[in-house]
Amino acid sequence: MKYHSYLSYLLTDRLSLSSYQEGGEVSVGDVKRRLMLIEREHNTTIPDHYLRLDANYSFQKIEEKSQIFTIGLTELADAFLEYRYNRVYVKAEKFNEWQYLIAYIPPMLLVCAYIFRNGHFSSQELTTDSFYNQSVAPNLRYTSFVSPYIRQMEDLKRKHNGFCDLHIHLNGTLETDTVWLDILKYPNCVISEMYDAEKDELVKEQYEQFDNWSRPDRFKELIEKANELRVELFDELSKKIPIFMDFTRRSESIFYIAVLYYLCLYPTNKDVADKFHHYLLILGLTNSILVQQPECFGFEQFQKYTSNKLRDFSEREYEQRFFQLAGNGLDNLRIIEGRFSPKDTKDKNNNLIDKIRRGWKKLNTAQMNLELPNSELRLIAHFIKKKDKQKGNIRFQKLRADIKRRSEILISMHKSVSKNGKFIVGIDAAASEFDTPPEVFAPVFKRLREKGFRHFTYHAGEDFYHLLGGLRAIYEAIEFLGLQRGDRIGHATAAGVSSKIWHKNVGDKIIVPKGAYMDDLLFAYYLASTEEGADLRPLMPQISMRVMELAGEIYQGDENIEAYISAWKNRKLDIVELDKQNKLIEYHLLELYHKKDYVEKYNEKIEVEIYEILDEAALHKVQLAILKLMHKKEIVIETLPTSNVLIGNHRQFCTFHLHNWFKWEGEGKAIPPIVLGTDDAGIFATNIYNEYCHVFTLLVYEYGVSVNGALDFIKKLNYNTEIYAFS
Repeated sequence: MKYHSYLSYLLTDRLSLSSYQEGGEVSVGDVKRRLMLIEREHNTTIPDHYLRLDANYSFQKIEEKSQIFTIGLTELADAFLEYRYNRVYVKAEKFNEWQYLIAYIPPMLLVCAYIFRNGHFSSQELTTDSFYNQSVAPNLRYTSFVSPYIRQMEDLKRKHNGFCDLHIHLNGTLETDTVWLDILKYPNCVISEMYDAEKDELVKEQYEQFDNWSRPDRFKELIEKANELRVELFDELSKKIPIFMDFTRRSESIFYIAVLYYLCLYPTNKDVADKFHHYLLILGLTNSILVQQPECFGFEQFQKYTSNKLRDFSEREYEQRFFQLAGNGLDNLRIIEGRFSPKDTKDKNNNLIDKIRRGWKKLNTAQMNLELPNSELRLIAHFIKKKDKQKGNIRFQKLRADIKRRSEILISMHKSVSKNGKFIVGIDAAASEFDTPPEVFAPVFKRLREKGFRHFTYHAGEDFYHLLGGLRAIYEAIEFLGLQRGDRIGHATAAGVSSKIWHKNVGDKIIVPKGAYMDDLLFAYYLASTEEGADLRPLMPQISMRVMELAGEIYQGDENIEAYISAWKNRKLDIVELDKQNKLIEYHLLELYHKKDYVEKYNEKIEVEIYEILDEAALHKVQLAILKLMHKKEIVIETLPTSNVLIGNHRQFCTFHLHNWFKWEGEGKAIPPIVLGTDDAGIFATNIYNEYCHVFTLLVYEYGVSVNGALDFIKKLNYNTEIYAFS
């Protein structure tokens, strides 16, 4: 973030947080030095003398602690935000950069800093209904995720009554500024959920990433301190400003503006400045474990956010998250396909869907009161991928039984033609691809289709060991799950990310499970034999030799490569039923693939060169072959800009692979239909309107596409969502 990068890290300063918690002092010089060190962690190749010059430049107007907020924070907000028609918007050319900023600083604080800097009001006016309704509520009433002002996008939203979000998980939706108030109001309830999550190893890793401050016992101390600081600040402010304290978005936003107002009146009041700084550092730590940080790359990092349960208490009901998604004008949404995890009894499913529908009805009522068209909710049941704790000689035997049981409940609900059953319009499987391959879900997807479910999607190609493995996952999802025209693949990052960028991120060599790498090459060999992969045929002899070498180490047999391909493709069969009927004798290699002793050999780790056989150009050919196959079968890609940038092999929006698909299609390559979604809207600090704006600003400001050219692409994406929405 160039000039403003130092102050963007203001709330991530753990050293100052520790100093305050230990009763120490924090000076302006301490803050300046520590932010420079944080910048160093993010930019290790820049010499200190440049960092020091930037730090001096950023702090050149700041002498008092109060001015960190009244000058530094407000200038930061001013650099990114602007007024249009009495509403606060993000400057369009800085919108992608803004997305990184709000990962570090919750946006309510920045919007309030901007309102303060550019407003004209007295201390008495600050707490009036008219000030809130005119200056604050239009920007912060239901959500802090402000948008850029793009005339064409506003017009498109109005004409289509909002946008369709075709990939959103209903959990992980609430934004920091809402969850924070629940944490303050109900600390014991939230901490109790966190203690429950502490058993998860990924959650423990997340605690230690943030210097253990997010550990439940220490986090409890922080929240107690935040409440204490808040009371003291309100007491002090109320001597000059008639401010009222509660735990609403209105109260918190007015509180931020009032503190800035007070510090401008009394710039040397170190006590108020210190307490506000301390309070914000606790908020910043909370935000860092609610919103995926830009430096936390990859799906396993994302899983830490989904597993820490910090949102769980706030997300018991659904009303708040639906209002947030709809935006402050309640006009963002046309359709959302909300994803939920199906429960193990019909009653639990009905109770959950009842809660979802109640929350949605309240949104629809509010929209009717504003004479807006009602948004439409549809539900997608997504099974959860889980790690295998194999005991017998069938991989994922326990998970197979579990998803089968849950699928029968979904079938029963579907047959009953109940209101709740009608809401479920599609089937998905989500969570880490490293945990469960598509084959495990094949029998269940097949049965669900036979019993009347018409729409299917599947998370694939999102994160991977080898790029080839991500492409294989997409292929397996399509072929093993029997996806048909109009069905979809969630993410499909592997089919778009530049292999050069992936190489740069992972290095020349990687560690992979031996069997997974063999399967990747087996897939490449098979693909080369198809029409779509014909350009890869010269590599088939090399691939075959390496596959047979690895197969010999794992399976110790003398079968030919065609036998291994046959066994690989037969993984979609119901292995449990084959075992029950003693038919595995017909599938010898498939049986070995499942046997525990061979699974251990399959999972042995080896080091491989990433371009061992398929170089950068060859991997690109595999990508184009998969895209051509998807185009031919009309399998739709669900792309999720902010999620894909933070989880995928990107470091910034300018490399987001949607542009590759845009470019390749322009070059005459076969590209399947693409639709947009938000994924986990709270974890990624976004909404569907903002995701469309990210695509528009990426094309216009990063790649120099004309406004009309970018708008045409946006219209195509929007049209696709209307055509390929599940119903």
